[in-house]
Amino acid sequence: MHLTLPGHPEKSNAYPWSCSMPNPMLMAGTPFIGKDEVRKSMIQHAFKDKETAFIVNARAYQDVSEGFGTYLSSSFNPDALVINLSKEIMEVSDPKFMRVHLQRSGIEGLRVSKNWTEDEPYHRNIWHKASPYRKAVTEADRQLGRFVQYLKDNNKWENTVLIICSDNGQADEGWHDPYSPKSSVTPLLMVGPGIKKDATFEYCEIIDIAPTITNILNRKIPELSVGRVLSEAFISNQGTTPIVPENIKRLNKVLIEAHNLSEEKKALLTKYGFITIDDLGQWHTTPAGDNFNHFVIQQEKILEQVQ
Repeated sequence: MHLTLPGHPEKSNAYPWSCSMPNPMLMAGTPFIGKDEVRKSMIQHAFKDKETAFIVNARAYQDVSEGFGTYLSSSFNPDALVINLSKEIMEVSDPKFMRVHLQRSGIEGLRVSKNWTEDEPYHRNIWHKASPYRKAVTEADRQLGRFVQYLKDNNKWENTVLIICSDNGQADEGWHDPYSPKSSVTPLLMVGPGIKKDATFEYCEIIDIAPTITNILNRKIPELSVGRVLSEAFISNQGTTPIVPENIKRLNKVLIEAHNLSEEKKALLTKYGFITIDDLGQWHTTPAGDNFNHFVIQQEKILEQVQ
């Protein structure tokens, strides 16, 4: 799954989000998260008449929590607590849609990347045998196994669609620097009733998650979503895998290339209307409007002109 470059600006009037860029895009199905109405166009608002829940061990996600029936967050708690609370919520209210977010591996990836670990053998190397990131990922896998076993033991597995992904990739040196190629790619796994077994596909985008979830549950796709339903993953679709324009992959490429230009050429980009991730809140204000494909083509043409 391809994500937009996972920048993490400080919350401000220009960037009114407490979390990294891909998170509101994940929940609303659009890269144009500077639009005022985007908060009302998130997955959870499609289920106003049903129970919903969001459980996470970090406080950064409050800005994508509006509209959930239950929202529980607390920083630095172990992933095991998130799974314990998720099981409890399922017992009490049996939510129609639930987001369960395990943050510990992200925290440990950040630790590995920072100067305060420069005396450690795993500094800026998440794959070192002593790396706390490796331990955290292993523990997250174990907790996911606990959750799956809970679903099976309580006769919930056969009518639950489980979608497993990350809100960011992870750079080898830790964390998710937006210009590190591995920061904007992550695996996506879907399993459950109606989902094809043992099928593998090469490309999808984070903005496809919201329309796919609402489609599975026969709900209206979020109003501002520009993503697509991942129809190739469903048993009901026996056709070929659709050809898509790979907009996020192409956009990331031009953003990274623009970032590496000289200051003189960057000034020309700005003059010609190129929009970087620093101006994410203005992405929808260009002549392309909120047509994502046109926006990407526009960005590509401006970069080509300057290069």
